[in-house]
Amino acid sequence: MKKLCLFVFACVLGLARLNPFEPTERQTDRNDSGSFAPRQLEEETIALPPSSRALKEIQITHQENDGSLSTINRKVDKSIDWRAPLRIDQPNAEKLPRQTGAFLPIDELEDIGRIRFFTAGDAMKFQTKDELIRSFFLPRPSRIALDFNSSVPLTPTAATLKDGYFARIELSFHETFYRVTVTLDSYYPYAIEKVSEGYLLGLH
Repeated sequence: MKKLCLFVFACVLGLARLNPFEPTERQTDRNDSGSFAPRQLEEETIALPPSSRALKEIQITHQENDGSLSTINRKVDKSIDWRAPLRIDQPNAEKLPRQTGAFLPIDELEDIGRIRFFTAGDAMKFQTKDELIRSFFLPRPSRIALDFNSSVPLTPTAATLKDGYFARIELSFHETFYRVTVTLDSYYPYAIEKVSEGYLLGLH
């Protein structure tokens, strides 16, 4: 019985050391959103058996924003040469322009004071004098968390955004820092850089 009590006490002590507001070791891998999502498609080739003479149909299974799977069926019915492998790629993906423009304030979060939010296409600017101490990616749904160094209390708040890459912003306060959690409408690689007025979050 004594050993059981010591074991339970050790488990409770171990759990008490875990800060629910601190990211796990995997989450703190800064900007490592790629660990939660597949790499960008470059090129996939499919070798055909020598007996192939015609391509009848193509079936593509893709993953939606919510993680569910959908299938597209495309009828082809054309002759093929089995010696040439089929190729799947997106040759123009890297050439697509970033949809930026004039930064506009997020009106729903204008009364916070110590930090202001602006968006321009696939970029978000955080106007603040507070220091960004860490950032990390969270999957399902795709979120980017940014922790700013400040012991001044901040009232938790949130805003749902429409018609853009950014779906929601949430602010929470945790004694020595406040956290800004940005929910995306889908998965995107991203980068965060220091600018004169604060920080810039850019999606790619």
